[in-house]
Amino acid sequence: MRSPLAFFFCVCCIASEMCKGESSVFLQVAVEVPSYAMTGGEATLGCSFHLTGTPIYSIKWYHNGTEFYRFVPTERAHAISDQSSGDFFVTEVFRSDQRVTLSLSRLKPSASGNYLCEVMAEHPSFLKEAVAGEMTVLREPLSPPVIAGAQHSYHSSEEIEIKCHPRHASPTGYAPVLHWLLDGRQVDHELVRPLPARRPQHAPGLALHLPATQVVAAGGSVRAECRISLGPHARSHSAFTTLMVTDALHIGPHSYLSAAGLSTIFGCSWACVLLECAVIVLLDGGSVRI
Repeated sequence: MRSPLAFFFCVCCIASEMCKGESSVFLQVAVEVPSYAMTGGEATLGCSFHLTGTPIYSIKWYHNGTEFYRFVPTERAHAISDQSSGDFFVTEVFRSDQRVTLSLSRLKPSASGNYLCEVMAEHPSFLKEAVAGEMTVLREPLSPPVIAGAQHSYHSSEEIEIKCHPRHASPTGYAPVLHWLLDGRQVDHELVRPLPARRPQHAPGLALHLPATQVVAAGGSVRAECRISLGPHARSHSAFTTLMVTDALHIGPHSYLSAAGLSTIFGCSWACVLLECAVIVLLDGGSVRI
């Protein structure tokens, strides 16, 4: 017959092994929830997880505390359960051993709120972790902004300044953001300056300060775009204007730029200068005045 001490030792060993098994389980969860979406539009939800030491028991999504999606691998007949509600229609678009991606469509304003992804590990730990994000469904889209102060053309020595403001008051609780782009590329921060809001409840404006020489370097004309948005997942709207420098490429008898100056801009050699002088002579009626 074994002694009580030996029995106690065996129990301690078993308990120790169980604790080791549980402590080796690691679970980490991250979610991707857009901050804004539009009524009638779509939104993509992502839930990524890293689990070691045991398989997944379940993955669940909740909207304002109500479950609308679950994946339980052990339930072979009903492994996936997605329940579209009166707020949106849900579709699973991707699933792997580390991520689930859902698409919510036909969004209603009531689809706003908290979206939580809960991941649970298998027996014996049943370790659980949940992460959430907030989404707001807007009733109306933003209007394009207003550009002010743009001129028909500029001189190469000028400093171009144009302003951009939101067209309408901002929806309550929302903060639209303005961006300036030139030929589709966002401008550097040192070229823009914030402007005070024109009216109460309007978002601040944004001014673009651009040396005309930069337009010359771009070929004498650039397309300026002021873009307003509420976030990376919300649809943006833009207003456009064309900035032109009329004396950028003026070549002739009364040119603002000398032949040597043009050769410097375009990287020509003195052979290029001679060619440019010949062009000037032809434009001047074929005569040379000394």
